[in-house]
Amino acid sequence: MPEEKEGGFKVSDRRLFNPDGTLREDAMVREEAANAAPAAPGPTAPANPPQRAAEPAPANAFAPPPEEEMPEATEFMEFLMGVASSAFIHLGLMEHPATGTRQVDLRSAQQSIGMLAMLREKTRGNLTPEEETFFEDLLADLRMQFVALRR
Repeated sequence: MPEEKEGGFKVSDRRLFNPDGTLREDAMVREEAANAAPAAPGPTAPANPPQRAAEPAPANAFAPPPEEEMPEATEFMEFLMGVASSAFIHLGLMEHPATGTRQVDLRSAQQSIGMLAMLREKTRGNLTPEEETFFEDLLADLRMQFVALRR
């Protein structure tokens, strides 16, 4: 949840997944907001517009969009999830498909995350905006989970 502090810093949790490996409810809402093009201010717009009080969100604001509005996952995104699933398994966030148990293997998780980081660097600038956002969020989430378990 975003929190604002007195010093002007804003902290936002951008992870896509919960600690148990399930997709967070607000992940799709954030992705849709990121994909929406911001309106360019007109030439008469003030440099610092006054801030309005936050309006309460409608009751259905976090409801998933209808099936036809959901963005289709690309083959590359599906490939990334395949590679990332090994990291999720090694972090103990998913059950191992062969054993049906959850085990933590930080060394193997680190290798999987490192492989994704290398792939991220090699594909930088060659992805669609949706793929870029998905890849960044996925890698950030895996790194945060790894750091949390390493402590």
